Amino acid sequence: MTKRKPATFPHAFADLLRSRGISVPRGLTTAPADAYANAAASFVDELARLGDDELARYAQRVAGFASRQTARAKVAWNSSPLIAELRRRKLTIPRPPSRVVGASVSLSKPLSEWSDRELLAAAREWSKRGSR
Repeated sequence: MTKRKPATFPHAFADLLRSRGISVPRGLTTAPADAYANAAASFVDELARLGDDELARYAQRVAGFASRQTARAKVAWNSSPLIAELRRRKLTIPRPPSRVVGASVSLSKPLSEWSDRELLAAAREWSKRGSR
């Protein structure tokens, strides 16, 4: 006899939605733990008390978490003075991060005085931290 692996929150939640005849939104079962506050699968028992409309709304929020984070990260990236300076110099811009991260650069000297190498290193580090 094999021991059954405990269900994760997203899978248990998807099972609840299916049992109620509610469609499972795309991205729900692959949502990162931050999307559902690291809730245990047992939390689905509490969610079962909600009405269908409320369950569907919550499922959409969890499923859309990653795309919302990516959109926020893109806005932060595109509005950054660091990225603006890279564009002004027509340097190759690293891939934007997929999630928001706290990133700051020392402005003891203006960005216009940074070398291309310094600018690219800072942007690559930001991109790397936001893509983990």
